Amino acid sequence: MTDHTKVKKASGVISKILEEEREYKLTELAHINRRLHLTEEYLDRLRAYTLGCFYTDEQENSYVSLPKTYPILERENVTVQKHKIIVGNVSKYILADQRDNLNDQFTYKWLLYVRTPPDAEPVETLVSKVQFKLDPSYIPNDEYEVTEPPFEVRQRGWGEFPVKCRIFFGTEDRYIDVTHQLTLDASFSGVQTPGSETIVEVEFSTEFDERPKKKITDIKKYTNTNPRKKHSSANYSSSSSSRV
Repeated sequence: MTDHTKVKKASGVISKILEEEREYKLTELAHINRRLHLTEEYLDRLRAYTLGCFYTDEQENSYVSLPKTYPILERENVTVQKHKIIVGNVSKYILADQRDNLNDQFTYKWLLYVRTPPDAEPVETLVSKVQFKLDPSYIPNDEYEVTEPPFEVRQRGWGEFPVKCRIFFGTEDRYIDVTHQLTLDASFSGVQTPGSETIVEVEFSTEFDERPKKKITDIKKYTNTNPRKKHSSANYSSSSSSRV
């Protein structure tokens, strides 16, 4: 492969990464704009409620007539629930005598997963699908879409890198983006080892209509907590589906 070909190939990879980052940032901006719009609406309603309280006739205990532009916020048919979503990984170092080829550069097996805490609702009751974006070195096998549980990806590799996950909740416009740092066994033990976990708290605003159906009207993602928190391997020792 000539230097010109190498440069052209590298340029193509870099251009693809930059374009993906651009699309990712545009999506983030769209979400921010939507949040700003909702915040302005709620502040208007809060102002209307505050004015109503201020001008209340204490003797008659009645509120003044409020402008229709600023209705008091009604939440009778809306419930808010918070759920934790965990993105994590386990890994296993491949000992030399267990490799098909001693020159094989892929010295680890790893498993990446999306789940809920053991005492919470099953992940499939919240999550409809997950898109995983691996390091560009995995091209053309760097993108995965898992549409049913378990929401996992198994691969082999040699190094650590950030994984981008897009987690969907029912519809294409209801999702969150999470970046998880893939962490490999630094002890080279040759046994399955817990890596790290990225924990996000998601708030669902669910609107119930007159029929016994419900629809998610809003999703809020809170700041990642304990992004490199070690988890107990006991959570996986009894489940063969979660082994690498």
